[in-house]
Amino acid sequence: MKNTPVALLGIFLASVLASSDAASEYLAYSITEKAKTPLPENIDSIEAKHLVNLEWGEFDGRRSRVGVLEADNTSSASSFTITTMGGTMDYGGANTQVPMNGIEAIVTDTMARTGRFRLVERKVLGDVLAEQDLASSGRVAKPSGAATGNVLGAQYLVQLVITDYEAKTKSSKGGIGGFVTNRVPGLGGVGLSRGEGRVGINFRLIDATTSEVLYTKQVESIIKNAGLIVGGGALIGDVGLGGFYSSYSKTPIGQAVIAGINKGVYELIKQIGAQPAEGSIIKADANEIWINLGADVVTVGEQLTVMHKGEELIDPDTGISLGSMDTNLGSIQVSQTQEKFSIARPVSLSGNPARGDKVVSQAAPPTIEYASSFTPPRR
Repeated sequence: MKNTPVALLGIFLASVLASSDAASEYLAYSITEKAKTPLPENIDSIEAKHLVNLEWGEFDGRRSRVGVLEADNTSSASSFTITTMGGTMDYGGANTQVPMNGIEAIVTDTMARTGRFRLVERKVLGDVLAEQDLASSGRVAKPSGAATGNVLGAQYLVQLVITDYEAKTKSSKGGIGGFVTNRVPGLGGVGLSRGEGRVGINFRLIDATTSEVLYTKQVESIIKNAGLIVGGGALIGDVGLGGFYSSYSKTPIGQAVIAGINKGVYELIKQIGAQPAEGSIIKADANEIWINLGADVVTVGEQLTVMHKGEELIDPDTGISLGSMDTNLGSIQVSQTQEKFSIARPVSLSGNPARGDKVVSQAAPPTIEYASSFTPPRR
């Protein structure tokens, strides 16, 4: 049967749609040696072993400015237990504590690899927060002090708290060799027939201006391995964190932490990705308004709403700011973009914008693609 022009057009459109679907980028993929499986919106029920090795989808949209705060450890973990054929041995001390610095580095690196965040450098963030604390103490004249919350233009602060950390390894081999000589439990070249790592992490998303906790998520991650060879080839490649990461990723507890961090960052993207871009006015005159949103956040032609900040409302009981009654002044349109700031022109304003007034993009946040379901890949 001959193909009519209409039929050929239908075949062409079907092929275009199919190729478009195949090429669409999901938020993240679960990676194994044999498969690359996109993740659905809800990943709570997916086993941690499928979240250890993720590949983040390509993203070229606006990136939210985020500062990563110092992580906290509220777990009771200060030692670990190794059970061998020779018996059970407990090890404790400073060298076997939860590796907080390493975990913080993995969080920062994971967020960077998603391509969806502009991250405030940790050391600089600490210096700024210290300056803010000094200013709020009353020992510095207020006009010259740093305003609390204005952390290098960050929109959000992210903090994680380790609530549970349990590393258990059971070895079928008689000795443990250099097993406890490393900083992190289980980093020696020891073969394991079975292993288990368990971690609980609380992720908190904080408004950088008001210090309000916008979102919190408790993540539980358990890795139970069969046939894991510690000291063998790592499931995950090194991501620029030196030998710590490549070694830590080979242990059950290390993989549990990595899976938990991946899950937490996945949820943070869902929360932040649903928000329009926000910034502040740096300065303004009759014809031009400078805003602290750069080329990776806004584009030429994009319109933003200007919100004039009203009187700060302070809770008389706690002394904490409850926000302010803001006034909508109207719209401005971006005319030029630079790396860290942009220039806009008035479109329709009912008043004069001032330094510190908030601007909110009228552009819809980019949609996030999710798989309709998740079928665990065969290993």
